[in-house]
Amino acid sequence: MGAWRFWWQGSRRFYQHWGSYVALIFGTNLGISYLAIPFFNWALEMLLKSQGVAYVSYTNAGTILIQHPVAAIGMLAILLAIIILVYWQFAFLLLGIMNIFRGRQQTVRGVLRDTVSSLHDTSIGNFLFFILYFLVILPFGSFMFTTPLLNKARIPAFIVSYLLDNPWMALGLGVFYAVAGYVGIRLMNMLPLMIIDHLPWRTAVSTSWRQTRGRFWRYLWHMLVILFMVTIMVTVLYAAIYAAQLGFDKTNFGMAAATVNLFLMEIVTEVIICYTTALFMMLIIACYRQDLSLPHERTLRFNEPPRLRRLTRSSVIIGLVLASGLLVGFNLIYLNVLAITKPIMISHRGVDNGNGVQNTIPALIKTSKEHPDYVEMDIQVTKDHQFVVMHDTNLKALAGVNKKPYQLTLKQLEKITVRENGHSAKIPSFSTYLNAAIKHHQKLLVEIKTNSYYTRADTKRFIKLYGAKMLANHEQMHTLSYKVMSDLKRLDNKQYVSYILPYNLTFPHTDANGYTMEVTTLNDQFVDKADRYNKKVYAWDIDDTDQMDQMMFMGVDGIITDNLKEMQTEAKNNTDHPSYAKLLLTFMNELSLTSNE
Repeated sequence: MGAWRFWWQGSRRFYQHWGSYVALIFGTNLGISYLAIPFFNWALEMLLKSQGVAYVSYTNAGTILIQHPVAAIGMLAILLAIIILVYWQFAFLLLGIMNIFRGRQQTVRGVLRDTVSSLHDTSIGNFLFFILYFLVILPFGSFMFTTPLLNKARIPAFIVSYLLDNPWMALGLGVFYAVAGYVGIRLMNMLPLMIIDHLPWRTAVSTSWRQTRGRFWRYLWHMLVILFMVTIMVTVLYAAIYAAQLGFDKTNFGMAAATVNLFLMEIVTEVIICYTTALFMMLIIACYRQDLSLPHERTLRFNEPPRLRRLTRSSVIIGLVLASGLLVGFNLIYLNVLAITKPIMISHRGVDNGNGVQNTIPALIKTSKEHPDYVEMDIQVTKDHQFVVMHDTNLKALAGVNKKPYQLTLKQLEKITVRENGHSAKIPSFSTYLNAAIKHHQKLLVEIKTNSYYTRADTKRFIKLYGAKMLANHEQMHTLSYKVMSDLKRLDNKQYVSYILPYNLTFPHTDANGYTMEVTTLNDQFVDKADRYNKKVYAWDIDDTDQMDQMMFMGVDGIITDNLKEMQTEAKNNTDHPSYAKLLLTFMNELSLTSNE
């Protein structure tokens, strides 16, 4: 069967038995999102709290392993439980959709029993290979099967940006994705072979590799057609809602229409998620059966009496309405612009859209004229234990000098010229930079960067030299070092110090005034919890309007950006009497068809 015909027949099957498909997929996602994930989050938080672990990051992984073995073992146990649940979710959906294909010969209890049986016959090696499989083929696997349990398995955006800036690394990243996509498709049959036929993973891998030989392009084309048609459907539906709201905004019913439209968007999104999951599961089953005409097969008898069919569809409709209706109260607040906060605008490294050399005084002066709330900049310790304004750990990129800042004295560094974006300037000391900022009435967010030469005495020296001046001028600090953050608060508790987190695994409990969070894994749960603990949240790097809209919707307190003026304009448009259509558009950007959050 051709790809277009497969999509059409699969869509037809979904339409014929939409109640069964939506009940299966929506019910599973609902249980995981509102029961399993909160439980795992609570369990992890309680575990870390009981073991005295304030936060989890790559910077303290070794410390947790050595000094908190119980916490390390507990985290591994939680990870194993998550792997088992992810495996169960995939197995349950796979067996459930196969059951619908066969005419619902089994009850839900029977499908659950088969799922538990498949888990019982599966070894730990199968579980580990299962999770590795999805991590390796990310983001390809997330199109076919998605779960919020794996939502944190992402490469942070700043790492991707760093890789893309280097041509060879960018090429390597592209090759990795190409290979991962190829391997993912060649192993498409592996999971059904493990779950349905109870094959060990090694046998399942070799069997899948043999079965998909010569069919890679055919399977890929089927996937692309499904993705294309889902994208078209979502675009058309959202565009229709947006266009309708544009019309209603000109009437006295704008608010009422926007509430209804937002309600409809929630339902449409959930149904599309179920539809997409069902189609890709059909494709996986068809590939496993090595028969792409599978959706065209006629079910001899569908074991669903009219009464059961009505009950299933009524339950699905009620469930969708209730789940979406729970958000109506927040939707009303959001549509009244009470839920959108205007965050603090922070210029990343003191520049705006390449208007100078990062972390230099000419760029600071130029950017300060655009009135950011803060200019974020970086300092490092020098060979003579002074403080120089510099982000990079090596001077080669900006100055052409293959030296690290701590290998030179401050006087030596101040003589070096750095070049970027067609501009050039001298490297400044922190004292000079701070005085220039005060002179131009510009507040700073100072990132204290550490290296092998940095000592705790440097933190003490920094507070002694600059603490009073920073308090007087309302400057702020943040750092990736937990020790530096703790020492700063211990030495002068009045200072505002934020702790930088490149990854959101669990909410930290520290003495920091706030958290500077990399945007990739930042979510509204983190922001809400920070608000409950009276902690600020700054998001970095926010460089496009869609991200800006999402951060405002989440309610972050500040955004760090390389495109200051553009983000200032977007924030103003979002808060200065925006149209309901514009608010709906922002909400559309926030909704995700793949996260299930």
